[in-house]
Amino acid sequence: MKVILNADDFGMTHEANAGIERAMTKGFASQTSVVVNTNYFDEAVEVADRLGFKDRVGLHVNLFEGTPLTGAIKRLRRYAHYDMFRYEPGVLRRYVPLDTDALGEELEAQIQKYLSGGFSLMNIDSHHCAFYDASVLEALIPLLAKYGFRSIRYIGNSYFDGSFVHERYGRRWIRKVDRLGLAHVTYSSSVNTFCRNKAVGNPALMEQEAVEVYVHPVLVTGHLIDNYTGGVHLEEGLARAGLDSSQFITSRDL
Repeated sequence: MKVILNADDFGMTHEANAGIERAMTKGFASQTSVVVNTNYFDEAVEVADRLGFKDRVGLHVNLFEGTPLTGAIKRLRRYAHYDMFRYEPGVLRRYVPLDTDALGEELEAQIQKYLSGGFSLMNIDSHHCAFYDASVLEALIPLLAKYGFRSIRYIGNSYFDGSFVHERYGRRWIRKVDRLGLAHVTYSSSVNTFCRNKAVGNPALMEQEAVEVYVHPVLVTGHLIDNYTGGVHLEEGLARAGLDSSQFITSRDL
């Protein structure tokens, strides 16, 4: 099985930048995705440039943390408060596309800043899965073609949790994304979810030729932690999942 091992949250904090620098140089990640609306974006650009992996950096759309890059979204209290992101779209906007003009303006600004950093992987994913929501997805779709994105993170395996609503909407999401013609794998998850699906032989995982697993490396007092797991050492978590012996690829290889 081939694995895209993506390090999320590049540019989020100094600790994330240091963690991803180590993960990329030690081979604990095959690519990463960058957050652009933080004070640590320029540092992320410098790290990727210095280590020569700008061609393995995608965009990590962020509507949850930091300051929006544009004005209209700041006036929508479901998305921002006191000029800071506070993502609370409510149930309706998760399934019905609303506020797409303001969202589209912000998403386009994030894409443009990503490109200004000289990154070229042209893969897109989102912080806390924001682009699962209909309002975000509908705002994003025309921009993916406009800016020539080549690949996208697919809806996560754990989204299909037995809920009728999630099943129906998730299949609709898949149909919309498939019409874009972007490259993608059909399985993505955290390391912990990968472990659980592997243990039970879930065919959604086991029958795939290529999958995506995402980690959130941070370097804290010299320790490389997967921040998503609440403190598990990244190398230890990958070994437990059997991912340390996998063939790593990037989204460009799909």
